[in-house]
Amino acid sequence: MPMMSAEETAALDRVRRRVAALAFFAVIVHGVLGLVGAAHVVAGQGRQSDAVGLLVMSGLTATIMYVGIRLILGARLFSPLWMLAAAAPTVVGFVWIA
Repeated sequence: MPMMSAEETAALDRVRRRVAALAFFAVIVHGVLGLVGAAHVVAGQGRQSDAVGLLVMSGLTATIMYVGIRLILGARLFSPLWMLAAAAPTVVGFVWIA
């Protein structure tokens, strides 16, 4: 089995990080969207304070998703565009139940 060059090893590591970040995103985004959906159902039952609690949990989960993905990718944590993208489902949820 031939040895890989440093360039090939770096490229393979980059692919591994991207695949891991996508897998992490796919799992966590279901939780974020599920909490937003549950908040909508709970708000429909007249339990606004419970719906707000679920949306806050959605925001915390989205924050964990954002930080986790940035760490997996080895990217700097501060990125306003990606912060807005991570917060979008929760913001839409707040508008939706208002």
